[in-house]
Amino acid sequence: MIKSLNPLLKLHGALVVDDSSVQRAHAVEVLHKAGITRVVEAEDGKSGLEAVRRLMPPPALLVVDLEMPRMDGIEMLQALATENYRPPVLVASSTHASLVASVETMCQELGLPILGAFEKPFTLEVLQRALLRFENIFEARRAHRRIETQISLEELREALTRRQIQPHFQPKISLADGEVLSLEALARWQSAKHGFVPPAAFIPVAEDNGLISELTLQMQEAVLEQMQRWAAEGFTPSVAVNLSAHSLAERHFIDEIIRLTLQAQISPGKLIIEVTESALVGDMGAALGALGRLRLKGFGLSMDDYGTGFSTTQQLSRLPLTELKVDRSFVSGAPDKASLRTILSSVVRMGRELGLTTLAEGVEHESELRLLQTLGCDQAQGYLIAKPMPGYEIRPWLSENQARLATLVAPPAS
Repeated sequence: MIKSLNPLLKLHGALVVDDSSVQRAHAVEVLHKAGITRVVEAEDGKSGLEAVRRLMPPPALLVVDLEMPRMDGIEMLQALATENYRPPVLVASSTHASLVASVETMCQELGLPILGAFEKPFTLEVLQRALLRFENIFEARRAHRRIETQISLEELREALTRRQIQPHFQPKISLADGEVLSLEALARWQSAKHGFVPPAAFIPVAEDNGLISELTLQMQEAVLEQMQRWAAEGFTPSVAVNLSAHSLAERHFIDEIIRLTLQAQISPGKLIIEVTESALVGDMGAALGALGRLRLKGFGLSMDDYGTGFSTTQQLSRLPLTELKVDRSFVSGAPDKASLRTILSSVVRMGRELGLTTLAEGVEHESELRLLQTLGCDQAQGYLIAKPMPGYEIRPWLSENQARLATLVAPPAS
């Protein structure tokens, strides 16, 4: 057994798709030996698709044969990619090596991480090597959390006591007319010792030491106070705030979010709660209950960093969302990369089909903004539009930049 199995594999498990019952039984046995206890079987690609759409949570790993009746493995993987379900894939097949190699290339173009392609029946040792690659994939996704600035628990506690972590606000604009529709509140800490401390330095410390809820509530209070000041000036934008997966399962925490909002006399409809796909990995029942309560109270709900997890279209449709936020990794460089354009297009189309507002983050170049307009994305956010700034700078910035934003989204002169 792997010394420390990834939590996603423990909760989500694996799906084995193979038309041979003997080969499926062998794969299930090997997966169990590796510590993956939740394993679902499917006899061909069509059944595999149906299983993925039905299962909640969806599998975190696919073990797929290529040659199968009704729907082969290639068709299945292509179909899954169009539904924005891109888990790591292990191809276990007796097919010729050249065909397997071409399938690996296809998966890479579709954004499906390939753990390896092996002959059947594969061994426990082969699977363990593949699971190390699985860890590498998620280690890369977590890499942005590790930076040079080292923050101690004591420093963070002092910052919270002194309320040194404050929100900065980044505008989000309509791609139709350039109007600022809402703002995202982002935690910012200016330390006397370290200078600017990026969130990637202190958010993990807060999460690992039980301080994330305290930090989030402080941010919520500061955001509501700023919204009250804006409202007194006749400025009433919607504001998005991020909610950690660690807090989502706490019932009393959700009670406090609701209480603070109502106490500040801010309409819940003016607040958008952003959660990531990973927020649903832990206690999914509690997470879904929390999201349901917030939505019933009128809060907007946004799926942040969409595309980096395992949600399919059908699973996404079960969540009470109002907005789908496309991860910056699919936006950056998309004008020059066909594979990224394909993913971006399918995400935007899916959001539209589900009746969700689609928002792309990390827009830094005009070519990216033009592509998003062409694809029908609703809103954009990023340094091309504005950097995050203190609340008191928002209205002066807006006065100075309204004309620029309108020009930015206007059709280019022919």
